Amino acid sequence: MEYQNYNDNELVLLAKEHNEEATIILYNKYKPLITKKCSEIFKYVRNKGIEFSDLMQECLIGFEESIRNYNLDDKVTFYTFTNICMTRQLGTLVRKLNRDKHKPLNEAIPLENTIEEENNLLDFIGDNSQNPELGLLDEVEFQELYDKIIDVLTNFEECVFNLKLQNFEYREIALILDKDVKSIDNAIQRIKSKIRSLNIISN
Repeated sequence: MEYQNYNDNELVLLAKEHNEEATIILYNKYKPLITKKCSEIFKYVRNKGIEFSDLMQECLIGFEESIRNYNLDDKVTFYTFTNICMTRQLGTLVRKLNRDKHKPLNEAIPLENTIEEENNLLDFIGDNSQNPELGLLDEVEFQELYDKIIDVLTNFEECVFNLKLQNFEYREIALILDKDVKSIDNAIQRIKSKIRSLNIISN
């Protein structure tokens, strides 16, 4: 059969059924996006002992995950969904690199040192003067707090949240997610509002 003229939804359905030709067509169609995402992030992690091929591999894992998990009933385009899945996968890798960077410093990793210096989870939480213990969380407690926050975010907000934690600027996040800067700013304001609603800190 000729699949070149099939739309994304049709190709994804075929790929879910392990149709190799449909999967290859999808990959070739999205290869420029995959390469672009990896190229943008590689500029910021190239000095962390990682190769470009490692980013490509992680991005492909996210791409394959998006094919498996895409649901036409969610009324979101496959482009948007796979973009989110790939960004999430790359974000997981970058967070691991940042954690590994600080791991030799201490067995109990302070919350503010689990990510880059300037933009960390405490920046999202806000004024911690009444909650100094937030800066003393160990890695397990940090992960529990992180998971609690992720649970209340949309897929898009999760991507923005993770990229901001990785010290990306608004314009860089906008470029990676193919959005305008205003959309990123709005998402960050929603994220902060949702975090406040979790009552993580005292008002």
